[in-house]
Amino acid sequence: MLNRNWSSFVLRQVSLYKNFRQQWTRFKARAVQYSFSLYRNDRRFTRFAIAASTLGFTFKEHGISDKRMAECDNCEEEFAHRKTPGNGWELLYEEKDMLAFRRRIEGPYEMYEYKCVGTYYDISPRTFLDAQNDLKYRKEWDENIVTIEVVKEENENELIRWVSKFPYPMYPREYVYVRRTWVSDNEKYAVIDSESVQPEVFPSISKTNVRVRSYTSRMSIRAHTNWESHGVDYILTYCDNPEANIPRYIYNWMVNKGGPYFLKQVHKAAREIESSGREVRSATEKAQNSKNDRVTERLEKESEVKEKQRRDAEAARQENKENNGEKKAQKTQKAPRSSAANSFVLQSQEQVNYQRTA
Repeated sequence: MLNRNWSSFVLRQVSLYKNFRQQWTRFKARAVQYSFSLYRNDRRFTRFAIAASTLGFTFKEHGISDKRMAECDNCEEEFAHRKTPGNGWELLYEEKDMLAFRRRIEGPYEMYEYKCVGTYYDISPRTFLDAQNDLKYRKEWDENIVTIEVVKEENENELIRWVSKFPYPMYPREYVYVRRTWVSDNEKYAVIDSESVQPEVFPSISKTNVRVRSYTSRMSIRAHTNWESHGVDYILTYCDNPEANIPRYIYNWMVNKGGPYFLKQVHKAAREIESSGREVRSATEKAQNSKNDRVTERLEKESEVKEKQRRDAEAARQENKENNGEKKAQKTQKAPRSSAANSFVLQSQEQVNYQRTA
C-alpha cells in the first residue's frame, strides 16, 4: 500500500514538472516574440524618424562645398610640410612612422585641434581608404560603434549618423555629419572631409544619446607609387567636443589618444582586407564616377548654353536681316511717291509760268 501511494506521488510530481516545463517553454517563446516585436517596432520608429529628419536637407546648403573641396588640389604642398606644419602646431609625441601634433583653438574653453602624420609600408592606399569608408565593414572592426549608417547619399556626398560608446557612466555620443570623398585624376591623392551637422538641421532621434555639435575630420592620403601598390602617407586632422562635463586634462588625453588608436584599427582592418581578399565597397571608384558624372553634367550644361547662345545669335541675325529687308522695301515704296510729287510740282510751276507769259 505504501509503495503504491509513493509511486502515485512520484508520478504526480513528474506530471507537474512536465507541465511546468511546457508552460515555461511557452512563456519564454512568448517573451522572446514580444521582445522582438518591441525591437522591430523601435527599429521601424527609428527609420521613420530618420526619414522624417532628412526632409528638407540638401547637400548644396549643408554639405561640404565645392570651394572647400577645391583646396584638395594643394595636397602636394600639404604633404611637403607634413612633418613641420607650423602655424601654431606643437609636437606632442613621436612614434615609429607617426607624429602627433596639437594646436589651441581660440575660445573660452581649453580645446585643441589634433593632427596625426604617418606612413604605412604594408598596405595600399586603396585598402586604407576603403577600410574607412565602407561602413558595413567598419561595424565589424570598430568596437566603439553602437550603430553607424548612411542616412542620405548623393554622388560622393554622404549624410551619416554614428552612435559611439563612451566610458561608463556617460551616455553614448551621437554624431550626425556630412562626408565627402575626393580622389585625384591620377589616383595619387585622396581626401575624406567630414563635418558635423547641427541639430537644428537634422534633429536627434534618441533621448538616451548625447548629441555632439562640434566635430570635424579631414584625412589626406598620398600614394608612394600608385593606388594599388603598398606604401601610403596620411595626414589626419580632427577636432571633437564630446559635450561632457569631465576634467579638461582627461578630455585632452582621450582625444589625443583617439586619433592614433583609430589609425591603428584602420591599418589592421586594411591588412585584413588584403590578406583575406575580402570585397568591400570601393570609395575610389565611387568618387571617380561621381567626379565623371559632374564633369559630364557640366559639359552638357556648357553645351546647352553654347547651343542656346548660337540659336539666339542666329535668331538675332535673322531678325536684323528681316528688319533690313523691310527698310529697303519701305524706301522702294516711298521713291515713286516722291517722283510723282516732284512731277506735280513741276507741272504746277509750268502752268504758273505759262499764265504769266500769257
